[in-house]
Amino acid sequence: MKVAVVTDFDGTLMEQDVGNVLMKELEVDATAQVIEMTRQYNERIIGSLPWIEIVYPMLAGRKQEVDEILDRVHLRDGARDFIGFCKEEDVPVTVLSDGMLYYIEQILKKQQVEVDQIIGNPITYLGDNQFQFGVQNENAACKWCGCCKASVVKKLKEEGWMIIYIGDGSSDYFGSGFADWIFARSSLARYLKEEGTAFYPFQTFYDVLDVLKTDWDAFKNGKAARRLNGRHPVLCKFPV
Repeated sequence: MKVAVVTDFDGTLMEQDVGNVLMKELEVDATAQVIEMTRQYNERIIGSLPWIEIVYPMLAGRKQEVDEILDRVHLRDGARDFIGFCKEEDVPVTVLSDGMLYYIEQILKKQQVEVDQIIGNPITYLGDNQFQFGVQNENAACKWCGCCKASVVKKLKEEGWMIIYIGDGSSDYFGSGFADWIFARSSLARYLKEEGTAFYPFQTFYDVLDVLKTDWDAFKNGKAARRLNGRHPVLCKFPV
């Protein structure tokens, strides 16, 4: 077995939650409908899917404004060095996001950061400022998230990879469900602590690198500390 990395984008690889920055600066989050949907999402009445279906179409026709905001966001400290370490060690990196594919691709291109795979919601701008909306979730048994992170990690595990998962938010709770090791911050760290799941805390990617470089041989042979076995998020469902 070999090691692969799956990392969240907003608030993880990026210092900011880019989606939230867009909604705030473009005042999308100030509309009554979005306020109500956000309340339901925060109270876990709904998942991200219905929120995304309402909120992201409000960015249609606003490519120029979006692009101007993307110029002001930045990678989390150490992210570039971490990606470089993964390349040196032949560890494939998947960026996995419940956000908008357009801004992920644009930011990584501008930052000249190359990863092996980008998976997110296929929401983007086409020619002549046309707007394309879609979600990544193809899990017929569960429509809680826009991007079914758990199914992506589950597939990688079935292909024989040991997974290091890095995240910060609620969708990462599901995404990390099939991982071997988790690096967590923010709300993901709180969720994992509440359920008693082992993880490595981090604030920057230098923290991640310190752990990996110190014990890299153990990670490669599957014997590094805090490895998980059989964790499965309660809400995750998969077709039989």
